[in-house]
Amino acid sequence: MNVQLSENAYGKSQVRLTKVTRLPDRHELKEISADILLAGQFDACYLTGDNSGVLPTDTIKNTVYALASSHPLESVEAFALHLCDHFMNHKQIPHCTSATVTLRESRWQRIESNGKPHAWAFSSGGDEKRICIVTRSRNAIEVRGGIEDLVVLKTTDSGFVDFIRDPFTTLVDTTDRIFATTIRATWKYAGHHQEWSQVYDRIRTAILETFSSHKSLAVQQTLYAMGEAALSATASISEIELQLPNQHRIAFNLEPLGLKNANEVFVPTTEPFGMITGTVRRS
Repeated sequence: MNVQLSENAYGKSQVRLTKVTRLPDRHELKEISADILLAGQFDACYLTGDNSGVLPTDTIKNTVYALASSHPLESVEAFALHLCDHFMNHKQIPHCTSATVTLRESRWQRIESNGKPHAWAFSSGGDEKRICIVTRSRNAIEVRGGIEDLVVLKTTDSGFVDFIRDPFTTLVDTTDRIFATTIRATWKYAGHHQEWSQVYDRIRTAILETFSSHKSLAVQQTLYAMGEAALSATASISEIELQLPNQHRIAFNLEPLGLKNANEVFVPTTEPFGMITGTVRRS
């Protein structure tokens, strides 16, 4: 049987880092998880076990901490670009043809103390992450930013009617339902020298404002409205991809208990769930 190694990549995943920048008047906190993949001419290691051209994954992990010590870490995008530059300029692995760095930043917010943000005390923002994916080859760089695990819910202004019915359809029309989802959005930056955090904030705000104000006739319609709003909020991105899993709240049948449900009592369900995805880009 004739076989060949068609593609390969290796690296380190879930390198977790906390950095405290101690300024005179306050502390800045950053907490990220890094995934790094190197691709290139590493065939010998796969085919014969020859490790002479391999930078150890433990070294890749150590590099994250070493570079973080001197980097301001103002944005995950800037740090990911810095990591990519390091590996692509590494003199001992000139046979590395591309580096992909994915960073996920946990959301920490300052605790209010006496009506003011505390200088060094923080509370967790939950599971929400700011993310970025930077891929650098020898002649190109792509930067994507994003949000994941952003949980949102509104109690009305959502419905779903006039859909296809077949012999297996049991769903009934509704013009007033709970709309809950965990947003994942990734966008492609139009350039590589951005005010990363300002762009991120504008997109996040546009997504949340659209979700809350949009009268939804379908999750798909709201997804498109979110994408349109994000592209309108900044010229710095060329497209945005959204995933909106529909996290259902099912009205509980109180009639066997001799009670009526006035659209107030629901059972949250985790699975199965509808998955709605779409990409909105400039035409």
